[in-house]
Amino acid sequence: MTTIKTVTVSELYRKHTVLALLALLILTGQTDCLAQYALEKVNEFKINSLYTVEIVDYYPRDKLYLGYINASEGTRIVLINGEGDFIANEIVVGEGPNQSVSAINSMAFAEDGKIWIQTAVQLLLLDQNLVVQKRIRYPSSLKMNIHGRMEVFPYFYQNESPSGLSFITNPSGTNSYIFKNDIGNDLIEIYEVREDKLYRMAPVSHRPLYKNFTASMFSQLYSLVYTLDRNRRKLYLTNQFDNEITVYDLITGKLASEIKVVHGEFKALKQTPITKEDIPSYGRVSLGARNHKIFLLDQGLVVLDYIREIPYGTYEKKIADDPSYHHFQDPAYHRLILFDGTKQLSEDLSLPPNGILKTSLPGNRLLMRLVNPDVEEDYIRYGIFKIVETGR
Repeated sequence: MTTIKTVTVSELYRKHTVLALLALLILTGQTDCLAQYALEKVNEFKINSLYTVEIVDYYPRDKLYLGYINASEGTRIVLINGEGDFIANEIVVGEGPNQSVSAINSMAFAEDGKIWIQTAVQLLLLDQNLVVQKRIRYPSSLKMNIHGRMEVFPYFYQNESPSGLSFITNPSGTNSYIFKNDIGNDLIEIYEVREDKLYRMAPVSHRPLYKNFTASMFSQLYSLVYTLDRNRRKLYLTNQFDNEITVYDLITGKLASEIKVVHGEFKALKQTPITKEDIPSYGRVSLGARNHKIFLLDQGLVVLDYIREIPYGTYEKKIADDPSYHHFQDPAYHRLILFDGTKQLSEDLSLPPNGILKTSLPGNRLLMRLVNPDVEEDYIRYGIFKIVETGR
């Protein structure tokens, strides 16, 4: 006698739902559960300064921080030790023999602990006393100007020798390619100093969403967000409106891997097509979500810092209370996502309530400037936070 097993409609629904979810996870490569991570404060130091000190880089061997101060007399470059003491403090923009007449675009520690300073027309190499050791002028066709925040100088070596110095000529966040914004362009241009040669990589067509963008959004394809792994000579690239971090080999220019990004809060990326009208604004201020910065940690880990959308009414109230308010500088509107070289590891992580992320440090740590909005302090505070896994 044949036994007929009956299945209810609700059981069929549950089975089909499970199968659909499994298929979705397989297609997106997210068959592993995302781990739980947290930011754990491990240290803090104070810098005696009435002016804000912005730190942009760290040199592990000498345990020194490289930063700058926008003082009333001009931009000061500073070196600071782990206790917050000034080791060097000089104005390097001016007409003196040890200065640059051009404004500083970016800076970074060189491999030997000296300091690269990039201006619109040349590179300067300084020692740790902030004395100019070398000047390298590059072709006028590469003239660059950045207005706003100072970036980390995006350089690497073609080989193990400093003679192979190369650097990216379109600094992060500058929209330097907007005037060339047809889809056939490459996003990254690299200048090889010794060979006096330019080459390009990272085609716009590699961006996963470029076909979803209307003409009004094309400029966003050129609003780049990237960082370099100088040791492995890899480029980690996305743009302000993107759901992928693309990894390139800096020597060959070839695509190495694609890391899909699932943001917790990024409404515009879910639209098809994506138009300028999908990005809320308050006058000229964009209120929509955007990728902000990429940082490298140890063992190939990557952190994406993105800014979530701020509601129109909330922003209106914020600037009514404080006309200088900008949500880009508000930790409450920043989120972090952790990745390895192939996949996303975490959901959104919130920053500490008073922490503004500045750079990464060895040991899977992050350096944050700590701001107390309720108290005007006569010093600048920095905190060091370690990313720790708390479970699954």
